[in-house]
Amino acid sequence: MVNRETIKKNNLLWSSLDALLSWGFGIAMLLAAVPHLENPYYFLGSVYAYKMVEPGLGQMIAITLPLMQLVIAVMLIGRVYVDTVNFIAMVLFGLFAAVQSFAYCGGLDISCGCFGPGHDSQIGWFSLSLVHGLLTLAVMRNAAFLFFREK
Repeated sequence: MVNRETIKKNNLLWSSLDALLSWGFGIAMLLAAVPHLENPYYFLGSVYAYKMVEPGLGQMIAITLPLMQLVIAVMLIGRVYVDTVNFIAMVLFGLFAAVQSFAYCGGLDISCGCFGPGHDSQIGWFSLSLVHGLLTLAVMRNAAFLFFREK
């Protein structure tokens, strides 16, 4: 039988870890959104470099994605609708991981476009590790939510 003190300690530990992950995800989204909003043409060029969408859809992605990242970042950092927003962040990290992996496996020698022109790094082990690491943490966080949430 589990005593109440153990449950309280586990809930405190889970709450602290959850807040830390939400802040980390929020900061990552913010670091990606701000340079894209400051230089939308660079980001549009990054979207086109992946050669995965038609020009019209590429423009829509270049307009909406940074705004979406900014809103998600603010909500994660502010801890608003935590579980829903963490799930959306996980889906976005999954999308970013899939797109980068596809480009890398397709032999495209392009910048990942992650953090704007100031951090112009090619898709490679670092960018793939970063995005897959964020995805893994987000999946683990969302899975843990199912087990540690208060009922």
